Amino acid sequence: MERPKQKYIRNESYLKSVRGKPCLICMKASEAHHVNHAEEHGISMKVGDNWVVPLCHMCHMKLHNYGDEKTWWDLKGIDPIAWAKFGWETFIGRYK
Repeated sequence: MERPKQKYIRNESYLKSVRGKPCLICMKASEAHHVNHAEEHGISMKVGDNWVVPLCHMCHMKLHNYGDEKTWWDLKGIDPIAWAKFGWETFIGRYK
């Protein structure tokens, strides 16, 4: 039996709002990073935009170069999934 396709949330307004926040690591200007271990996703597919966190370009590249995202976050002592969940719920709550 084939699994139903996952529908990923895409929301450019939310991505823009996350880009306006300081990097979770160094507090510099950020870009939006999709937390890959937040939900299942296909090969070459990003998780939904609801699973993004702010990272500056340098920290973003360090994370990708490290390779093991979950361990990288653990070493930083930050729970990106909790941050992303709270950020998304806060953003959506403004429009209810």
